[in-house]
Amino acid sequence: MNKTSTYSKAYEACEAFFLESGQVPTIEAIRPMIGVNSPAIISSAIKSWKQDLSLNVRSQQGLDPGTPKTLMDAATELWALALTEAKASIKDKISGLDAKQLELDQLTEDLKKEADRIGQLVKITEEKCQEEATYLKKENERLSAETASALAQLENYRATVSAVEMKNAVLSEAIRQEKEKYQKLDIQYEREHEWSFKRIEEEKENHRRETAQDMYRLQSEATRNKQAAEIAQAKLGQLSQQLNEYRDKVSLLETNLAEEKLKLAGLTLDKANLQSEINVLQERIRKLTTKVKKSTIQK
Repeated sequence: MNKTSTYSKAYEACEAFFLESGQVPTIEAIRPMIGVNSPAIISSAIKSWKQDLSLNVRSQQGLDPGTPKTLMDAATELWALALTEAKASIKDKISGLDAKQLELDQLTEDLKKEADRIGQLVKITEEKCQEEATYLKKENERLSAETASALAQLENYRATVSAVEMKNAVLSEAIRQEKEKYQKLDIQYEREHEWSFKRIEEEKENHRRETAQDMYRLQSEATRNKQAAEIAQAKLGQLSQQLNEYRDKVSLLETNLAEEKLKLAGLTLDKANLQSEINVLQERIRKLTTKVKKSTIQK
């Protein structure tokens, strides 16, 4: 049996199988019908039959007179159903990705505002620490090391915020690429002339799994970003508490210094009073000495 004869039988068997079962023909279904085991030729015949069927369904004008009306009605209905389901699935996925993009944009904006607020707080804190450090040089040497450590932790937080922003940018780009991917898929479904119901179902299932995996990955990334922000916020609270403790210590030292100054002023006053009394006594001694000398001379 030559190749042409096998191809023709396989092509005719495709039409007969579809009319009888209402299903898309496969190599396993056609092979026993023609009694020939030639997968390559059968596959080629099936592909040609699908192309012809697709063209007939797409153009209702110019149908072959011999094409059964029931075949065209069934094919048209199946094609419309597959196209509608594909469009609905793609639109749902794009809507979900748009919502996720809005959430990521809001998270990025919140992180930027928080970073600005923390930067302002750090600036004010540094200025106050510098003003307070002028009163006590010795205490300033000890506090400088602790302040440097606090600034290093704040820099780490800034680095964490920058890393979160970079991750959000990567996620945004991934979402944009996914949207383009599904938009291209939508265009492909509109323009495609070759179709296979089995392949469409497989593609739909693959895209469902990929989308579910991408959503899970994006949710995990968002959760990790949120946890990183919470950790950074907790560290900021600890730094604020440490700065408050430093202020309390400086205030206590200033109070002690004022008390010491008061004591020193009291001692200075006591010294002045004592010196005055000594001067009075010295004057009395001088007068008595002079009186004694005069008395001695007269004798």
